[in-house]
Amino acid sequence: MKAVSIFILLLIAVVAFSLFDQYLKKENLPNGLELQENKPLTATVSKTIQPNNPSQKEEETTEETIKETSTQETIDISPYYGKVKLSTIRAETRYNPSLITLNVKVYSGEKINMTGWKIKARKGEIIIPQGIEKYQSHRTPGDIIIKEYTKIYLINDSNPLGRDKNFCLNKCFGYIKNYKSFYPSFYTYCPRPKLEDVSHLNPYCQEYILRLSSCEIPNYSNNIKIATDSKCVSFLNSTFNYSSCFKKHSKDEDFLKNYWYVYVGTDIIEPLHDTIYLYDPNGLVVDKYLY
Repeated sequence: MKAVSIFILLLIAVVAFSLFDQYLKKENLPNGLELQENKPLTATVSKTIQPNNPSQKEEETTEETIKETSTQETIDISPYYGKVKLSTIRAETRYNPSLITLNVKVYSGEKINMTGWKIKARKGEIIIPQGIEKYQSHRTPGDIIIKEYTKIYLINDSNPLGRDKNFCLNKCFGYIKNYKSFYPSFYTYCPRPKLEDVSHLNPYCQEYILRLSSCEIPNYSNNIKIATDSKCVSFLNSTFNYSSCFKKHSKDEDFLKNYWYVYVGTDIIEPLHDTIYLYDPNGLVVDKYLY
């Protein structure tokens, strides 16, 4: 009996000591935290670090700003900016080849050599080749020199006049148009004989000539009066063709027209959207066309 009483007293003492120990732990915990069974004790700690050098933060900010500025793209603009522009971009269709049109504005006394200029797009690039200013089939090409306001057509097609026969339009080209097809099409108005030029011919021949359309090549095979008049036939055959027109008018001030036809044979035009860049021979940006 005495042993049981001692055991009970020891048990009470152990329980009391345990409760007192928990009380002490709870009193020593930081404010806002509680001890819970089977759960870990967690807390969020924030820490502020003061730099040894007070200007450190300012220097870091300045460095970041410089890095951001250095990543900006810089483009060197050509001195021809504003003088040569990409004016038209046409994708290839079922009926027509792709076409790029340049508008060249030249001031009085100025010349711009367009040979060697480059057009770049996502699909590739084009380098403007040489051409023949006053076209004749036997002439060799030279640099394309622009001396006044001019349109340059860059055409992705085979040249109807033959390889490397890029040309500047002139007022006799309507005769060639009777045999060849050109895109873009152009208006034809060839020089016509005046009355005093044909006054030596038979009146019927004179009337026939004066009724001919501009740039028309005479077909008199079914006209007996003309076909049997050797003098009239000779005049017709020696006058109404490109060679004769060129020989007589190639030195006229208005002989050349402001259109160059340049056949590049490369299609760089996306049918939907792209950005086309134009560069001068020094690789400087002249213009861009976004579509």
